[in-house]
Amino acid sequence: DETTEGADEMAESKRIYLMRHAKPELPFGGRVYYGRTDFPLSAEGRAAAAALGGHLRGRIKFDALYTSGMTRAVETASLAVPGIAGTAVPELREVDLGDWDGRSYDEVRDQFREIYERRGVEFARTAPPGGESFEEMQRRTVPAFEKIAAAHESGNILIVAHGGAIWSIVAHLFGLDLNDMFFFPLDYCGIDVVEPSCGRWRLVRYNWTPETERL
Repeated sequence: DETTEGADEMAESKRIYLMRHAKPELPFGGRVYYGRTDFPLSAEGRAAAAALGGHLRGRIKFDALYTSGMTRAVETASLAVPGIAGTAVPELREVDLGDWDGRSYDEVRDQFREIYERRGVEFARTAPPGGESFEEMQRRTVPAFEKIAAAHESGNILIVAHGGAIWSIVAHLFGLDLNDMFFFPLDYCGIDVVEPSCGRWRLVRYNWTPETERL
């Protein structure tokens, strides 16, 4: 494909892999708001992270590893890329959901009806009580990403973080509306791959998993 070949020629020798953590052990059948609540991985999540690591082994050599420092991200990294020392970057943590964090969807809807409905209309700029909005989160995640990118002239850099945090970075890189997050789903253990190209960023893969296609 001429378009793909041309893009490959323009790309630089650096790729950043943004991986969402594996499935955590969640209460309420998974119908729960969680951001800062530090749930560990479920048995299913640990198995998926290990399986991903088995697929990546021998295919990609990562030159650096960063995580948000949260348990579910650190555990995912340790299973997917064992033996690589990671650096914790707290600015990559998931959005802080304040008083909603750890509560079920039903409880939040019933107890915080007004702001719940407002957030449904103005998702990116509305913060739960005591928490932060996605716009506020983006103001910490993007500088953290840019600092990591600037620290490496080349190589494969892996960042293991969270769905919302990764979306806030990808939306910034490609001029997407933060409110459109749910139109761009990122699965557990899903990987977005980006690389610098001619002063911009190129999206190489979105929501890649071993079940989709090879990296």
